[in-house]
Amino acid sequence: MSDRPILIEVPPRFRVVTGPWDAEVDERTIVLGKSHAFGDGRHESTRMCLQALASFAPRGGFRLLDVGSGTGILSIGAAKLGGEAIGVDIDAAAIAIAEENARRSAVEARVRFATTWPSGTFDVVVANILRDVLTELAPRIVARLAPRGTLILSGLVFTDVPELVARYSPLLAGRRPEIFERDTWRTLVWRLV
Repeated sequence: MSDRPILIEVPPRFRVVTGPWDAEVDERTIVLGKSHAFGDGRHESTRMCLQALASFAPRGGFRLLDVGSGTGILSIGAAKLGGEAIGVDIDAAAIAIAEENARRSAVEARVRFATTWPSGTFDVVVANILRDVLTELAPRIVARLAPRGTLILSGLVFTDVPELVARYSPLLAGRRPEIFERDTWRTLVWRLV
């Protein structure tokens, strides 16, 4: 295995580095250690979520809930945009990895990770996980979304879209999502503004 970092540009806002990084960490660089947790910036769904955050997250301070946080990449991205983030994951090992990645990325004061869901609502809720999990968690996810919030769902292939829209739209007053695509992968964004 090479000791050279993997560098991925995620326009318009982020650069993701996985591996050793001795350069100064700036406001656009997300630094991740090598791990088996999901979310290193190479997968289309992760890149689309980062792009959706860069495009749709409120300017200035905002709160983000990252459901299924994995490496913490999306929480870290939110912090790089000026937000405060809470990442939840059922895997305690992933939580430890995410905490270390937040430290590497110099945003540890703006993010935290837990295995239990926080209370309250959030300006942005993002979940980049499997269709079945997104379907099952729909009521819990929507309950955490602020009345004028943004919901970003990913980890989906094009055949998942009808089922997810049918599940979430009734919970969101019948609103339809914007659908973004890269190859067979899809990201759904509901903006309740």
